[in-house]
Amino acid sequence: MRKLEDLVEDHGWDTEYPRDVWRLRRLGQRTGDGCPARLRFDGIPQPWLKDLAKRWVRWRLSAGLGSTPAARCVSALTRFARFLSTTPARVDRLADIDRAVLEHYLADLHARFAGRAVHRSDIGLLNAFFQAIRQHGWDPTLPATAPFYPEDYPKTGEQLPRAVAEHVMAQVEHASNLDRWDNPAYRLITIVLIRCGLRVSDALKLPFDCIVADAENAPYLRYFNHKMRREALVPIDEQLREMLGEQQRRVLQHWPDGAALLFPRPMTNPDGGKPIGAGTYRGALERWLRRCDVRDEHGRPVHLTRTSGATPWAPG
Repeated sequence: MRKLEDLVEDHGWDTEYPRDVWRLRRLGQRTGDGCPARLRFDGIPQPWLKDLAKRWVRWRLSAGLGSTPAARCVSALTRFARFLSTTPARVDRLADIDRAVLEHYLADLHARFAGRAVHRSDIGLLNAFFQAIRQHGWDPTLPATAPFYPEDYPKTGEQLPRAVAEHVMAQVEHASNLDRWDNPAYRLITIVLIRCGLRVSDALKLPFDCIVADAENAPYLRYFNHKMRREALVPIDEQLREMLGEQQRRVLQHWPDGAALLFPRPMTNPDGGKPIGAGTYRGALERWLRRCDVRDEHGRPVHLTRTSGATPWAPG
């Protein structure tokens, strides 16, 4: 059905921009594996606001914004639009958005989301939206009395890194526990996460040819940091290089003509171009932790997630 649609319908902005639901695949955006397939503007009831929202998001996507943060932009504007449609203050056009309206909205956000990340994020995205309108001259009627100030953002307390206790990591790294993995690919993914500090999504998408060496033949792991959108190198030891080589040989046994990825999913993947799903690996990780009976200092079962930052693991 999708191939038939591709034949009868054009791709690109000329087709998608007039729609209230954008199909991101037709705009060349990556979808699947946690990324949204569509951006929905149909939750914005005001035509004048919807037009500006679509213009802003198109500009952000064209400047390289990913589909997931673009969806957050649409969600923030949709919440603002719904507030405008219910506020006692009459807002029928952009010119009606003044400081009083924004202060009312700040109070509404605080009542609904105080203490949650979406609270601060929505203010920042709406502020960026207003700045783009002024910067590009999309609508000169936006009042100068409609700014956000630094004091409008909720205060965030400094948070300490959520590092895993040393004795927990000792359990995770113990050879007898690693040998409890019933899947050699999952075992290696876990070792890569521990030793190299990658995020799960980056580890699962390692290219088949991920081992490089410097002039002195010292090995490095080459991967693409999807959050920073750039390639990166991590020094590895000879033992890990050999483990990665064994995984390459396992892949070639399944895909004799070669595969693009080091950890391709085994089923419905004829060319080896689809990675093991992040949810699939995390589910296997939880089952492995239970088999190993890994517990924290209070005797509670441990749940691990990969977070950003310097620590490779954090308690989930």
